[in-house]
Amino acid sequence: MSDTHPLPSNPSLEFERKAAKALLSLLRAGDPAAIARAQVRHDAISMATRASVKLADAQLVIAREYGFTSWPRLVRYFGDMARQHASDLGGRAGYRRMIGSAAELEERVTRLLVEHRARQEFVGRSLAAYVPRLYGMPLRQVYDSVVTEDDARLAVARRNGCSNWDDLIRAAAESETVRNPDPWHTDEFFRAHQAIWAGDVPALERSVESNPGMLERDTENGPGAQQLLHSALATHDRSPPSAAVDIITWLVSRGADLTQVITPYLLGRTQMRTDRVIWLLDLGADPNWIAPNGLSVLEHALLRWWNGAAVDVLAARARHREALWIAAGVGDVAGVARWFDTRGNLRPEARRDRPDFSAAHPSMSMPMIPEPSDEEIVWESFVVAIMNERASVIEYFATRGVDVNNRLWGVPVIVAAVGSGWTESVEALLRCGADPDLRGSMPNTTAREMARNEWVERPRPKFRRIVELMGFDPDALLAEHRATLVPEPTFGFRVPEVLALAGDDAHRLGATVVSVEHLFFGLLRARCGVQSLVRQASRLDLRRFADHYRERLRPHDEVLHAQALVLSAEVETALADARILTKALRREEISPDRILYALVQHDQQPIAQLLLTFGADLGALRRELARY
Repeated sequence: MSDTHPLPSNPSLEFERKAAKALLSLLRAGDPAAIARAQVRHDAISMATRASVKLADAQLVIAREYGFTSWPRLVRYFGDMARQHASDLGGRAGYRRMIGSAAELEERVTRLLVEHRARQEFVGRSLAAYVPRLYGMPLRQVYDSVVTEDDARLAVARRNGCSNWDDLIRAAAESETVRNPDPWHTDEFFRAHQAIWAGDVPALERSVESNPGMLERDTENGPGAQQLLHSALATHDRSPPSAAVDIITWLVSRGADLTQVITPYLLGRTQMRTDRVIWLLDLGADPNWIAPNGLSVLEHALLRWWNGAAVDVLAARARHREALWIAAGVGDVAGVARWFDTRGNLRPEARRDRPDFSAAHPSMSMPMIPEPSDEEIVWESFVVAIMNERASVIEYFATRGVDVNNRLWGVPVIVAAVGSGWTESVEALLRCGADPDLRGSMPNTTAREMARNEWVERPRPKFRRIVELMGFDPDALLAEHRATLVPEPTFGFRVPEVLALAGDDAHRLGATVVSVEHLFFGLLRARCGVQSLVRQASRLDLRRFADHYRERLRPHDEVLHAQALVLSAEVETALADARILTKALRREEISPDRILYALVQHDQQPIAQLLLTFGADLGALRRELARY
């Protein structure tokens, strides 16, 4: 069989249906090229009587030209792809920025091929879900199949929201432009965003008055007013809700349409806070909205929020479809029971609606097997119950024979529950016989090990109970951990780049010794996140700052002098302070953000004074650094 066709950039099932009808017409007309084309892909086709050729024959040819074994599989694949591409994340610039460079994508392809040979669960599922010739194939057959570089490339492309490899490479090139515009360029639109993040209505008014057209300005995601509303909604987590409401009220008074923005915002993210859900609903978000991917707000919530209490608030106001996994997610044991017959077998209609993890959360999901067993269908719903901490449903599934120690997705579910802090789910799983010492492959750890490590590294109130459930004394663990010697911290992998760029800055200015100011500009130029922190959290006047230091804010790849220079005593002191901070945090690596904190921890320090000169809010910057 000749090579298959790549999937089109904008797959359309309607187009393929018309193509099949057109091929049928050509076959019935006796077109030699069409007949030859059909016989290559469909050797059982009979051309003895043209009238005997059926639409199903033409459809099979079309399907096989893409690599599918049947037309129904093509239909299902195109439906999966359309739904997942219509995700709120799949085609937006924010998601595109996460794609990476072409070189990084090639590395993922190489890694996928290695992981396929190692028979890793995630890769097997990706290939069965994304590669036409492997689509719907049982995992054992996927592992036993020869997987080509083209197969791996397609799987990586689909995972990143693209239909084929060429589209992904184009998206990667475009994302470089999105990721790396001039970061110091500012205009009134940017300053309006700054005012919103500061909760400063008068500053927003002044910004809009100086450029009235900004509210009509078209951006990638809609008119400017809508983008300002997005910023205002995002401030709920960082400032009092009243400040965000004041901003929103003012924007609406100037013509911004809140209804177009607020409901999509309700789709949320992982660990969506209950108070945020209440706030959005009270502002007018529609709990019954259906997103472009065909999933309701509630369905997104069940798969994305990881907060059963927040789901309960939404479910009290929302209608929902009848489905096994939805009943499991909202904690409806009686609703779950209805999907099993009197002998305890899953009813066939339970397959009608499955949780589409990839459409709801494309960057954090396990690819779905297209032709699942009953065990897989039940397992998906079981996982949804765990994600939403529905203890009664978890226990019900266990009575139905679900093996709580099953590593169907490559990792024991109790490991995922511990890592996510789902306390009630951990308790229920242990009651049902989950083994806290069962090891998974991704990650390669046990629930007991994860609980201990999470607690000593980042002791948080919600983890105390989990640590106790794993058989530990939380206070004793912390005391033991704090009594152990901390290894002397070393520089993280980005710090050498920072120091090289600091040396380049010094060289350009004719200095032979690197000062703290050179170090600061090295931090701003390096690919380490400090630039974003200073731009956004410090609230400094970026226009004045950029105008004054334009020559020193060069991209990281514009280097004249890459040789290390002598560090001044002040720089050595700053690095020592960063080392002390790192050791106090019991971390192994000195990171760029800790170096920045060492440079601005006191108002009298040179870099703190430099930032104050440009109107920076050092308190806000330090608070954001503390969050890191």
